[in-house]
Amino acid sequence: MSPERNTLSSEQRQRFAALILLDRIVTDAGAFHAALLEERDDAFLEPTFRYLQQEDLAEVGEDDHFQPTARGREVYRKLLRLRQSYLAHFEIFARVDLETGEFADPEMPYDAPRWDDLRVAICQYKGIDPFRVAFLAMLSDETFFEDREWKFDLALGSNFFAELDEIVGGQISVGDLAYETESGESISGESVIEDVILQGATLNREYWERERGKQESFLEEPFDNGDAAEAASGDGETYDPWEAMEYYAGSAQYVEPIWLEELW
Repeated sequence: MSPERNTLSSEQRQRFAALILLDRIVTDAGAFHAALLEERDDAFLEPTFRYLQQEDLAEVGEDDHFQPTARGREVYRKLLRLRQSYLAHFEIFARVDLETGEFADPEMPYDAPRWDDLRVAICQYKGIDPFRVAFLAMLSDETFFEDREWKFDLALGSNFFAELDEIVGGQISVGDLAYETESGESISGESVIEDVILQGATLNREYWERERGKQESFLEEPFDNGDAAEAASGDGETYDPWEAMEYYAGSAQYVEPIWLEELW
């Protein structure tokens, strides 16, 4: 049976805020001066910067700007891999028609009303933290950093975290998927989600087989933009989602190990 839904903890909020700021430090080198109080907006980030330093993820460089530590670069490399894995293996479950068993075309406009979002149910079944998936989905939105208010979203009680909590709490759970057939047979939510997972993973693999080059470019562009990925990994390593396609399509319970590990 799927676990009960939880609320976002203070520790999770702090870690997610740290990951957002670490992302900015790596991708926008020299953007944050140590004398944060000189800039009102940046001063608002000081608690998160202190946390990054405490966790040995960021430090003040010789130019008095924050920069990632070796540990911070490794954490960022893992974050890139998670983002790319999310897009490759989990995004397809954001829009599923439970009545017909159809999955939305990845290029279809996102606001069509017929689809159900099963990402939280997928997480519950696979034993993945649903908040991590919801966080990656929100952070994957290319407009996130275009909003000048994103720095204020790092406050632990901000609307960003309230929305994250609401998204996870409001989505379909495994138990919600149980139903009774016309003949009176009871179908468990676990049976439904297993079928959905295998169908989605198979469609993913087929889609990638047809469009692999196009999709690899799509996945790398938002997050792995050359210098940032190389700075994070030290060797320019990129994530190849094709390696895990067969495993995801072969077992409903399969999940890449990185999803079950702490980033630091």
